[in-house]
Amino acid sequence: MKRKWSKISSLFIFVLLSISLLGGCGQDTKDITVNEEADGQKETEKKEETESKLGSRTNPVPFKKTATVDDELYNDQGESFLIKFDLTVVEVIRGDAAYQKLKSMNEFNEPAPEGYEWALAKTKVKFVESETEDLPFHIDGVMNFTMVSESGDIYSGDIVGTAEPDFSFEMYVGNEKEGYIPGLVKVGEKVQLRYEETLGGQVFFNLQ
Repeated sequence: MKRKWSKISSLFIFVLLSISLLGGCGQDTKDITVNEEADGQKETEKKEETESKLGSRTNPVPFKKTATVDDELYNDQGESFLIKFDLTVVEVIRGDAAYQKLKSMNEFNEPAPEGYEWALAKTKVKFVESETEDLPFHIDGVMNFTMVSESGDIYSGDIVGTAEPDFSFEMYVGNEKEGYIPGLVKVGEKVQLRYEETLGGQVFFNLQ
């Protein structure tokens, strides 16, 4: 009887641990570093521990700052290779100016629906480091990015903007590209750009 109770107790503990581990496997904020121009702008480790993680929604990457993102590439055999790439939002256009620019890029781009406005984020990506030179890195403005309003609104409607140059690239290590990421946001609200991996992991960028 004691042995049976011991087995039941062990199984119960195992189930609890499994639930805890699965609960932690969400879309966490990616590990990043931000390139600063001066040492005085760097936060101390102690201060970072008491604040939200850099790149999270409550502590986004500052506008025009470069975030170096750690990631992985996988080959057909399932082997993983560590990589690093830089992301920088270099310019943001909003409202009628953004819509006029979108129309000049593609005449079929539609106006924003009532209560919303277009935002155009000119973004630069550089594939800076990789454990292999044989695998390309792919990043896409539609698949990997969304606009998030200050009120928490994530626009998921049927209207999609087409930009030129579009932010959709496949590149090998050492290459650098730049393009526009269009999105719809609530009129007048502060907005962030959210980068999200296909398999989870996010980085938020301030767009003002």
